[in-house]
Amino acid sequence: MLGCEEQFDSFCKKVLKNYARSYGVCLARHRGRVCFLEDISEDARLLQYFSTPSHEEAYIFRVMGIEIAVKNFFLGAALDELEENRRDIVLLAYCLEMTDQEIAEHLHSIRRTVTYRRSVALKQLKKLLEEYINGKKKSGKKNSIWA
Repeated sequence: MLGCEEQFDSFCKKVLKNYARSYGVCLARHRGRVCFLEDISEDARLLQYFSTPSHEEAYIFRVMGIEIAVKNFFLGAALDELEENRRDIVLLAYCLEMTDQEIAEHLHSIRRTVTYRRSVALKQLKKLLEEYINGKKKSGKKNSIWA
């Protein structure tokens, strides 16, 4: 008869061996289903279902050392026209999902101030987007898309 330690050792080896076998079967099953991006880009039939957006098409904003890409052209342009502190509050609230209290702590400010600045920034964004959609925006900025 085997001792208790030897039985446990034998049991552990069987469990690991069976797990390795089942994992190998699982990998073999998934190998047939895996599709690499290189394969998609070569097959014209699949290109209609997938797109890889270029980074050139996105506005990149840096907040708290994190780059946030805004792919919507109109929203990115409108955000670009906001003051930096208001834009940061909007991006922190909606892209990084931070609460007003967390934003206030990060900016060394009061929560109520952050709430007010966010609401003002959202009103400005709405106005900028409406003006662009209606084609009425005339800006003095050199790099503005509105001019």
